[in-house]
This record gives sequence, structure tokens and C-alpha cells, in this order.
Amino acid sequence: MDETLEAGKYVIVQRQKYTKVYKLQKNGILALGNRRIEMSNVIGHRYFDTFKIVLSPDKKNLYTLEKTENVTSASELDIEESGEDNRNITDDRSSQALSKEDIDKLRDEALGSSEMIEKLITNSKSFKLKTKMSQEKYISKKEKKYFEYIQIRKPTIRLLAETYYRLDPSKVLGVRIDDLSQILTYSNVQSDGNFLLYDSGTSGLISAAIMNAIGANTTGKLVHAHPGNECQKAAFLAMNFPKEQVERCINVNLYSVLRWYYQGDVQKNDESKDETEVNNQTKEEQPTVVETSKDEENEAPKGIKRTHNDQENSTSGPSAKRPCWHFDNQKACEILKDKIDALIIVAKEHPESIVEELVQFLNPSRALVVFSMISEPLEDLYVYLKKRSDFVNIRVTNNFMRYYQVLPERTHPEITMNFGGYLLSATKIKF
Repeated sequence: MDETLEAGKYVIVQRQKYTKVYKLQKNGILALGNRRIEMSNVIGHRYFDTFKIVLSPDKKNLYTLEKTENVTSASELDIEESGEDNRNITDDRSSQALSKEDIDKLRDEALGSSEMIEKLITNSKSFKLKTKMSQEKYISKKEKKYFEYIQIRKPTIRLLAETYYRLDPSKVLGVRIDDLSQILTYSNVQSDGNFLLYDSGTSGLISAAIMNAIGANTTGKLVHAHPGNECQKAAFLAMNFPKEQVERCINVNLYSVLRWYYQGDVQKNDESKDETEVNNQTKEEQPTVVETSKDEENEAPKGIKRTHNDQENSTSGPSAKRPCWHFDNQKACEILKDKIDALIIVAKEHPESIVEELVQFLNPSRALVVFSMISEPLEDLYVYLKKRSDFVNIRVTNNFMRYYQVLPERTHPEITMNFGGYLLSATKIKF
């Protein structure tokens, strides 16, 4: 795959631990915190290149990027003196000698984060009284504010999952990276399988993860069913999949494709019915004859106008242009008739009725995987599957993954943690 950055590609912009998804455009502007950054200079470079944010010389409050190889960090500052404790430090906002205007002037001078923090330390009355641990926290906090380097990273499933989850867990229905990995593991996604996904709002993260596991230039296909008119596919587009891989992900409305599966091509049936009615009506009107003069006969071809029935016949034939969902439904039904290798459901709704309708398409010895943010719907589904005789190894599990801060004498779990969702997995058998 070409690693050169081009307009139209999606990238991950990383500034320290902060990441953001961005689509490259000519003359594009990226809003990063309180900075507006021109991204045109990135085009033509490669993934994992590092750029320095510098103030644009001709435009105020607008920044541009310069490629760099050396990244300076404020953690390299040499702190010689520190206090034993913080008992004598009073936070009265008078310890910093520099005013807000002075700090803004230093930022306009395009000083690096190290120089900026060094000046703040020099003009601070209380910094030398802080303990060594407090000094490191102060430097880390200020570096986070004034850090002037970004790195352009290639989108991956892990980066996208962490980025969207950090911004708003509800945008991905609470699916964390550990939940996502278990969904793929229980589903046994392979490159030559056909899979059915019902997703009611994960910003395309689940479909992107499945298609990434299927891989490019393979025979595997995914039917991505959704409840609305258009599916969510922000994360799917961000993966920059090749065209042939995108075409193997078929997006369909769940109710539309089920109607198509049970009733066939409804539009085609309606057209054939209308055509039959029009032919019958034409036969009934055929005996009536109107006599015309020769002059009227000669003038008739020039003044002939197409009737409403003629227009309907010309547009309702097989050559009429059909919408894209028409062909997507047709492709999806062909896959469903051949049965699928895994059924994956990530839904806001109660999953029991969805499972009851879709489980008929699942091949024997294949997996059913259902994710929910709360346990009660999965408990009801567990009881429903237990009553059936064609499912075994039914389990409801919950993950709790914790991130740890690892520092000398300060190793502990991170304070702010979010609780993961619940996962039901089962295996269908031939009964």
C-alpha cells in the first residue's frame, strides 16, 4: 500500500497522547485545541513523519507545519533544586511573575515548549519549593499546553477505537478496544467467510474491524445491516480501504433486505402488475375508431404528444435506472441464501427479536455474538436461546480492562476509568 500522503486520505493526527481523525484536503484547516493549523504542507510526505507547529508569518492566529527530525521535550530540563514537601506553598496566584500579556507575547515569538516552560520556571517564586514529584507534574502539565509537535499516523483499528471512545463512548455504543477484540475472536472472522453484522450506531467501527480482519484481495464478504436510511461509516472510511475491499462490504437497511428476501423484487412485481393492467386497458379501448381527414392524418405525426401511459411504459421497463440499494439488497439476499459464517449484533435495541429473525441465516457450528452496554437484554436473550434446542455453549461475559500509570514509586491504576459492556456468545448446532 502506498505510504505517501495524498489529498482525500484519512490520517490520525497525534499530539502527545491526544489523537484526532482528519481527512487531508488542499488548503485544509485543522482545529487542534485553540489552534487553527494549515495542513497543506503534509501532502506529499509519508506516514509517521513529524511536523513542528509554527506561527504563520502573514496570518494572525493561524499556524503552519514544518517537517522536523528532532523533537525537544521539556522533560529533559535539568532541575537542580527542589523542596522536601509543599506545606509552605500558598496558592494565591501571585507566584508567577509573568502576566498573561507577557506569556502571550512569548507565544507570539514562536518559542518552543522547552524554552517557554524554562521561562515560566525561572519567573516562578514557588517552583523551587515544590517537591521533585510536584515539579515533574508541573512540567508535564505545561508541556501538554505548549507542546508544538504533531505526528501524522496511519489509521488502524486500535487507534480509531481509542480515539472515538475517548471523545464520546456513546458514539461507539461503549465498545472499547478489549470488547472489540473479543467480538472478533468469538466471531472467528476469516478471509474466506461471509458474515452478517447488525449495527445500530458505532460510527462504522465494527464494520471497519471486520473488513480489516477479512483483508484485501480475498473472497470474504460482509453484509452490514442497519436500522436507518444510511449507515454510519466514519471509521470505515477512515481506514482508507481499497475499492475492491469496500465493494465487499454491502450496506443494507435491515427491514428493506428482509422484505426483499421474503417477497422478492417488490418494485419489479409492481411494474409487471401495472404493465398487465395497461395492456388490458388498451385491449378494451382498441375497438373505438375515430375517422379523420387526409389533412388531419398528414398533420397528426407532427403534433403527436406522448401520453402519460407511454411515459410510464418507457420508464418502467428493464432499462429503467434503479437506485443503489436495489442492487445492494440483491447481493445481500444472495449471501443470506447461501448462509453466513457468523452473526454479530451490536445494538441499542433489545436484541431478542433481531436474533430471532436473523439466526435462520446462520450456518451450523458457527458463532452468534451479541454486544450490549447493559446486562438485562442479554439475560433475556440467554433465556430465549436456552429454550431453543439448536444453541450450545451460551455465555454472558463482562470485561474490565484497567490502564496503569507506571512511574517510580507512583505505579497505580488510572483514576478515571470507564466500565465496559456485556458480551453474549453462543454456537449454533444442527438439530
